[in-house]
Amino acid sequence: MNYIGKDLDTVWTRIFYHVWWPGQGNDPMYLANTSMNQTRNNYYENNYTPHMFTNGKDSGSNTNNWKSDPRDYLDDIGLYTVNLSGNRSGNDISFDVHLNALKTTPNSKDLRLFVGAVMDTVKYPNSANGLSEHYDAVIELLTGDTGTRIELKSGVDKTESFTWTMRSEWINHPDISWKITGLKVVAWLQDYSSKEVLQVNVLEID
Repeated sequence: MNYIGKDLDTVWTRIFYHVWWPGQGNDPMYLANTSMNQTRNNYYENNYTPHMFTNGKDSGSNTNNWKSDPRDYLDDIGLYTVNLSGNRSGNDISFDVHLNALKTTPNSKDLRLFVGAVMDTVKYPNSANGLSEHYDAVIELLTGDTGTRIELKSGVDKTESFTWTMRSEWINHPDISWKITGLKVVAWLQDYSSKEVLQVNVLEID
């Protein structure tokens, strides 16, 4: 909040995929799920880091863009709703994603649902780039690395149910530390062709 401002911090959701450079591919958050991180990196055609994308728009590594690009969307009105409900028991979570739309999805639209398990804070003292704390790291995409195609009808509620267990690659990892109370679920709808994120919501799990 101190960096981007309260107006953005309260309405924007940020998630981070880890890549295999510049630390010779030894980032444990990358290694814990190489398939997901590679797939999402290639989807955005990313070839450097840090690199931010805002609603699918390339915001580059310019910190001024990181602040200004999100503000372009603050007054937009979404056509979709995404809500979540659920709970955690130890390293397991069970939850529902509730979806609705003001307009029926056209047959030509490649609308996809992504649901990610995300850790709010990961401590990595031996990070190659000198950053010992990493935020909002994506652990796994429960709808698959390319999401799941979904069709929504106007005014018709749709619910998708999930259960998930913390990945073994993260549990008792010797190089990183985290608290299970920092686990959350992020669900979003994305136009897979344009990369635009159409709606998102977060379930904080305590």
